[in-house]
Amino acid sequence: MQLRHKLFIVLSLFSSVPLLVLLFGVVDRMERELTTRTDTAMHGTLDKMAGEINLILSNQKSIANGLGRVPAIRQFATLANSQPDAEPQGYQRYAEDLQQFFLNYQHSVPSIQALRFINAEGKTLVKVKEGKPIEAHQIDGRTGRLFIADQANRPFFKEAIKQGRVVMSDFELGQVSQDADFCPAMVRYSVPIKDEVDNLEGVLVVNMWGTRLDATIETALGGHSATAYIVELDQGGLRDGIYLYHPDSSKRFADQVGTQFRFFNTLTKPEWQQIHDTQANGTMFLDDGRMLFYRKVSPYVDRDTQWLLVMEADSATVLAPINKMRESIWVLLTLLLFVSLLVAVWASGRLTAPVHKLAEIIRHYADGDRKARYQESISSRDEVSQAGTAFNYLAHKLETTEKEREQAVHAACQSERLAALGQLAAGIGHEINNPLMNIMSLASLIEETLDEDKSEIKDDIKILKKEGERCAQIVQGILSFAREKKPSHIRFDMTELLAETIELLRYRIESSKIELQTHIAPNLPMQGDANLLQQVLVNILLNAVQASPAGSQIVIEARQSDGFVEIDITDYGAGIKENDYSKIFDPFFTTKEEGQGTGLGLSISYGIVQRHNGSLSLENTSHGGVKVHICLPQTQDESQEIEERLEEMHVG
Repeated sequence: MQLRHKLFIVLSLFSSVPLLVLLFGVVDRMERELTTRTDTAMHGTLDKMAGEINLILSNQKSIANGLGRVPAIRQFATLANSQPDAEPQGYQRYAEDLQQFFLNYQHSVPSIQALRFINAEGKTLVKVKEGKPIEAHQIDGRTGRLFIADQANRPFFKEAIKQGRVVMSDFELGQVSQDADFCPAMVRYSVPIKDEVDNLEGVLVVNMWGTRLDATIETALGGHSATAYIVELDQGGLRDGIYLYHPDSSKRFADQVGTQFRFFNTLTKPEWQQIHDTQANGTMFLDDGRMLFYRKVSPYVDRDTQWLLVMEADSATVLAPINKMRESIWVLLTLLLFVSLLVAVWASGRLTAPVHKLAEIIRHYADGDRKARYQESISSRDEVSQAGTAFNYLAHKLETTEKEREQAVHAACQSERLAALGQLAAGIGHEINNPLMNIMSLASLIEETLDEDKSEIKDDIKILKKEGERCAQIVQGILSFAREKKPSHIRFDMTELLAETIELLRYRIESSKIELQTHIAPNLPMQGDANLLQQVLVNILLNAVQASPAGSQIVIEARQSDGFVEIDITDYGAGIKENDYSKIFDPFFTTKEEGQGTGLGLSISYGIVQRHNGSLSLENTSHGGVKVHICLPQTQDESQEIEERLEEMHVG
């Protein structure tokens, strides 16, 4: 698979996965939350609407019930049931007073459409409609009194007499007569009027305008983008499913105006039956996108007929923000996929060149060009640059490892050479030492036999003995180098040993006009052979004194570090030549003038430090001198020490 394809897949995944999670996770969850909130808000509005409707109906019923207790009405009711000849003038006066009371009360309560009093026989005696009195033109044959209309056979009158309490009629359109036009919707309240002994004296009828209900619904809707209805539920009845309220007034009261506008015609039978079966409220999401939220209200106490308060919303409108967000995410996803393709093509081209360059450098290095390196750009800090840096680091580590390997090989060769030279030196030392001792002995005998006047000969013999002693010292050095004496490990303080060594060589240092600086940590306890280690310190300090010009410095530093004692002795001499580095630990190698050294000091010191499991190294400093670094463990392996002692005893 090509790089551009891989980049396109990676970029597509990184850009599309979050959007898909947002689309199918967050957006869907937001849709559910919005639906839940809408359901809660709609049912809250329905509850408020139901409360307002119940309050209106209760207030209207209270008004009607209160009117039934007004003295003017009760007095007229009593008079209307009296004998016609008892007070003919009084009846007329009370009828006019009641009519005036109706007019005044209707004027103060505009929601009342009409007020009328019906006697116990069903004759309407006094009526006020829409602020105007209705004149009586019919004569009652029994009493001879005028009446307006005979309501004895009307259902609302019969129901009021039967129930004996305030009766609320259906919410419907009003109609004066069969052939008259309908008037706006209203609710009729029939209040039985009874005397003190509970005898029926008449019925007070109060007609209330339905506009209060319309206004309540429209106000309750507020800012909701929904349509509200009031539907009557009268299962099996003629009014089942008719609209008591609809924004389109032509769709109301289908049973009276003869239309087919009923709520169940907009639903399936199972859906309509589900609404009927619901106890109080519910929510219904229809396949055509409509969202129905409904609540039932029971306005009648004497029958099962209910009002269904419905709020209908369009899911596309309610979920418009979510749908718009979803469309935006799809557009963004498509755009990101296109951009990912362009970026993949561009990025693959940008990445290919440095990758090929790095591959070429690696091939050159593999072919033997050890100087091949990746040239890191300051402005580029990408992954290819990091890979190039890693290659440079790898090459550096390989070179360092190669140098360490060479040093290890050199150290092994040095040890082998020292061992061979030690054996050779031991043989030479023993061969020279015996005749030399004979020469020294003979010189002493000759000196004893010479007379006092042989001063010149005695001086020559003294010179001979002195040179012999010098040769003996050289031979002793050779034997000490070859003997491999085992150090005796005892506990001592390196700080005190350094102080003793400095004091031992102080005269030599001061006479050479060299300034000595010390930075020695106090209390440097360790385990080893103090005499042999002092020999090492003396050899190195003497070398530093001999290499340092007058007026220069020698710096001695000693410290403790992770179980080791580290000693640095630095001079300000001429340093070590490059060609002499590989020979500085060879026996008999020296850069001093003839007669000033044997070349055994560093070799012997190197062997002593190694037998103490330590290390000794020399390096040139930046100022031209030499820095000698000695690293010694503070403790020695006791088991190793025991083995060495047993070996010495066995050899002895």
